[in-house]
Amino acid sequence: MELFELGNVEILSEAAAALKANNVTATALLSRHQQGDWGDMDEVEQRNNEAALQDESQLYSLYILKDGTEVLVETAGDRTFTSIYIEEEHIYYEVDTLEGYAIWAASYDKGRNPLIEMEEAVVEELIEGLPMSSVLDMGAGTGRYALKLARRGAVVTAVDHSPEMLAVAQQAARSEGLNIDFRLASLADDLPFEAGQFDFLVCALMLSHIPDLALAAQKFHHLLQADGYLLLTAFHPDSIEHGWRTIFDRPGRTYCLPNVSRTRTEYLETLTVTGFTVLNVIDVSLSDAPAGFFPEDIMETTGDVNFCLIILAQKR
Repeated sequence: MELFELGNVEILSEAAAALKANNVTATALLSRHQQGDWGDMDEVEQRNNEAALQDESQLYSLYILKDGTEVLVETAGDRTFTSIYIEEEHIYYEVDTLEGYAIWAASYDKGRNPLIEMEEAVVEELIEGLPMSSVLDMGAGTGRYALKLARRGAVVTAVDHSPEMLAVAQQAARSEGLNIDFRLASLADDLPFEAGQFDFLVCALMLSHIPDLALAAQKFHHLLQADGYLLLTAFHPDSIEHGWRTIFDRPGRTYCLPNVSRTRTEYLETLTVTGFTVLNVIDVSLSDAPAGFFPEDIMETTGDVNFCLIILAQKR
């Protein structure tokens, strides 16, 4: 039984040659893939595929041919595109944030993102009970915090520089009947808000893309009222130092977004110098990931690497 659509199928040249040399047809591999026979994928990836059938995220199969060649078959989360290739044909693209998030927007909320899951679990407890009536979500993306806080009854303004990401957030707000003020803008712009307009500001998983941390902190300080709260979350500097990147996959290709190298201390000192009191700092390591999220060999070698930085501060 076919479990999903393949969409347009692309067979890269070296994979096609390997299939021919081993007397295997692409049709045979596509049929196995489409019926949920993931081939030689490890147990973690097989479980991820079973979940991906439900949440419409990307599907992966690995088939080892008689001569040892490893052929990958991948289907996009929206089921419009499938690629057959060998690892050497996998393409890596360096993209800026505007281009990257334009491509990523359609699938950003689909599938399991370990960084987001681990961050949200901590943040939910951290901000529970904090007063907030007028909220600014800076770098709102597809609106995960704008939506959460609007559901709590806050008046929410959501800002992002990606029209594609913002469109997803707007659609989600409309479907829930939430009245959120969406603005297409970036930190580099002159933001059309009054000084002290907000009592809570969240900037989630964005600052690792921003070169000028001091400018960001100054704008946050300007926009918050006295005693207002600032919640920052970031791809941890330790992860970036370790060589990890903000990436996302499409069949046969990986898109790499820019990450700024800075230290945990830089985050904290910049906030303090700008006029914030740091109330709480939480380092979430890879070992805090849900069981089975990452392969065992990765957990054994890098489980102690900090993955997410979460800071709660208050304007003095």
